[in-house]
Amino acid sequence: MRKLQEVTVYAHRGASKYALENTWNAFYKACEFNVGIELDVQITKDGVVVVFHDDNLKRLGGKKYKIENILYEELKELKIGKRWSRRFSNAQIPLAYEVFQWSKEKQVPLNIEMKNSFSAHPEGPKILASMLEGLENFHVSSFNPHLLKEMKQLMPAREMALIIKKSIPLEAIRKMKWIDSIHLHRRLYSLSFLEALQEMKKNIRIYNIIGSEAAMKKIAPELKGIITDYPERITKKLRLPVKR
Repeated sequence: MRKLQEVTVYAHRGASKYALENTWNAFYKACEFNVGIELDVQITKDGVVVVFHDDNLKRLGGKKYKIENILYEELKELKIGKRWSRRFSNAQIPLAYEVFQWSKEKQVPLNIEMKNSFSAHPEGPKILASMLEGLENFHVSSFNPHLLKEMKQLMPAREMALIIKKSIPLEAIRKMKWIDSIHLHRRLYSLSFLEALQEMKKNIRIYNIIGSEAAMKKIAPELKGIITDYPERITKKLRLPVKR
């Protein structure tokens, strides 16, 4: 049976309950908790990879622009934040390359989620793959299996994780030979599903965990990781060390 210490906790969009999601402050806070970081990457029209969740800037930037349609020059000075606090915010959209290098120095595991802007850029996957050369403790995840297939062709030795939030036939997963891991929404958690995935030799992580789920009462030996908005709470339940 796998030891609990081998379950890696990832702070969703950084420690986003303590700081604005996908920003340096959220990443610094996650590092204090001694956990991995789940972050989202987008690519601009001119091929610059940035850390941002939404396909457009409306929610956090107040602009009705899709990231895939604008140049990096148009968003690099943009202040981001929730609507009423944005004018007082100093937060900006991080460059993915800088976050990757920081994580390497700090030895922070990364769960790098590719968003659909990479499908709109003809060189998107190649650009991201080149940026990830030399990075060690990471895997690439996406809801888009075609993006993951492209990344697997570019980085055959690296782990590719398919994110699923609704039921999917096991046979469909079995046919995706390029998928190394499955990230399950907590609603899909069941021991039978986990066992079936393990038989396919897939790594398994669960996301959207808050700490009170059945999955946390007895950690399944098949489970490799937990992606959560509450990293401190989860590490305590797993009895993992937290930095102070």
